[in-house]
Amino acid sequence: MNKSKQKMDTMLTEGEKVLLAIQEVQAKLICARQGFESATDAALVDSYIYEITALHKKYEYYLKTAKEMGLTAPFRKIG
Repeated sequence: MNKSKQKMDTMLTEGEKVLLAIQEVQAKLICARQGFESATDAALVDSYIYEITALHKKYEYYLKTAKEMGLTAPFRKIG
């Protein structure tokens, strides 16, 4: 991990880290869906399906964590 990321991580609260993780997963899901829609090879289609499934699991985990922490933010539904 580079020093600027380490410094940023120490400045963020746990709640901010969770909210940031949710935003990052949302962005990755958008990219994975775009890749899936443009994929023509069966192997690539399969890989995007696995990636999207894994990202959904992460998203659910971070949403659950945020809820348990009492965090609120303007989440958009992914799915």
